[in-house]
Amino acid sequence: MPTQPVSSSNQPSRLFSLNSSNLVPLVLVLLLLHLALWSFFTGISHRAPDWDNMEELVWASGLEWGYYKHPPLPSWILYGLVSIFGRPVWLTFFTGQLSVVLTLWIVWKFGCEITTQSRALIATLLVSVIAYFTVRGVMNNHNTMQLWSVAGAIWMFYRATRTDSMKAWAALGFFCGCAFLTKYSALIQFATFALYLLITGGLLRAKTWKGIALATAILIAMVTPHLLWLKQQAAGPIAYAGNEMIPQATYWLEVQDLFSFLLTNLGRIAALILAVLVVAFWAGRQYKLTPKSARPPTIASELAASDRFFLLFVGLTPLLITMLVAGAFKIPLAAHWATTFFVLFGFFSFWFLKSGNDAALLRKTIIVVIVIQVLGAAGYGLARGPLADKSGRASRATFPGAEVSRQVHAQWNAHMQTPLTLVASDTWLGGNIATHIGPQVQVLIDGDFHKSPWVNEEKAEKCGMLVAINRSKINPDQVDIDAIALMAQTTEHGTLEIPWTKKAGGPTVVVEWGIIPPQPSCKDVKDAK
Repeated sequence: MPTQPVSSSNQPSRLFSLNSSNLVPLVLVLLLLHLALWSFFTGISHRAPDWDNMEELVWASGLEWGYYKHPPLPSWILYGLVSIFGRPVWLTFFTGQLSVVLTLWIVWKFGCEITTQSRALIATLLVSVIAYFTVRGVMNNHNTMQLWSVAGAIWMFYRATRTDSMKAWAALGFFCGCAFLTKYSALIQFATFALYLLITGGLLRAKTWKGIALATAILIAMVTPHLLWLKQQAAGPIAYAGNEMIPQATYWLEVQDLFSFLLTNLGRIAALILAVLVVAFWAGRQYKLTPKSARPPTIASELAASDRFFLLFVGLTPLLITMLVAGAFKIPLAAHWATTFFVLFGFFSFWFLKSGNDAALLRKTIIVVIVIQVLGAAGYGLARGPLADKSGRASRATFPGAEVSRQVHAQWNAHMQTPLTLVASDTWLGGNIATHIGPQVQVLIDGDFHKSPWVNEEKAEKCGMLVAINRSKINPDQVDIDAIALMAQTTEHGTLEIPWTKKAGGPTVVVEWGIIPPQPSCKDVKDAK
């Protein structure tokens, strides 16, 4: 392994100095600033969360072994946070960014094992400007929530293959279990690890197989309850995934889809590319008068050859596997499925950045990244919130969820003497109504008890519910036949029309509401499922 250059990080200095021998305080401050920045601007600018965020809030009504679209871990995490903070809009943005900053911390810790602390921080900061860590990092969905477990699995896989540590193999099993319990796409990462061991000869070593056995045992122990639950589902996550991956009609359509997938993701890592170019140009100005033969080598050239291979192989293979499999089977790809594929891309800057004064290079990186982050967070919040509201652009962010909830709740109170505890509606509208009334109100998604296992079916049928259907002309949500059937059972019925934005004469939210009143036998129904 090549000798690491003497870094300024070996010189003791002030607590937050770039020359400090311990950069942990600085890293923590930068990550907390990232968390606060994106949580704050989205929290104050959005009247309602993104669709995926609302879905997680609704699912967090109960602890289940699985949900009708995905495995359970992200909903479990949000369930715990909701139990503490309630269901405010900002919580979902905060939770998404909590996953992001935990991921960045893990990326930095991994980087410290292949290079110096300051260089690892440079790579971490650069990857933090990728869209999946910023504007899409506030989306509390299963892609964002899988980031930290995939990063942890990569870190522990590296350590396990370098040290044969059984603790590292055990931790690898834990992170892989968390990744699988978040989204089944974790299998792509598992395949990457297997290919790496095959190509590097790791599978020829007895110690590797002992480690694999330990990691696999932990993985199986973690996911078995979910798999048993999954086996009982006639139409669960597997069916949902199948519907999302219906093959294209022709290979030409698939080629077009792959090109769109790549182009969209190129746009989502554009901020990283820009940041690397700016930092490289800024840092390179000092070498203009230096003869080329005397200029320092790239940072990558000072890494061990095995580490360079690890970064390139583990960093790129998930993307390549996904595209090859999709291309072979004509599977359409959604761009956001690549969310976890870029966690190591910050280290690719090492092939462009020069070795030398690490503290100076880190200082330039911090400045560039902070500028990009502040402009990005403020611009995103402003565009999605006040500007969209004043221009009359109907969107999830400008949806008047609190007012919709207030008015439909008023209709319930005007006709019923009992508190409202159940709303039958689509996830988005029902979630907006329920979250603003209080934690006692649950959502019967699309009027479907299979999609809402936290709802006591007997109690729902005997104790009544509010039924709500979004009839807005702009961005109407799909109306399920079960919700229509429930609306036909209502005894009280009406329609509300509420301004969507603050623009006079702008779009409106149209909500059809109905009430299924409680039966006298309601008081005899127990709350248990």
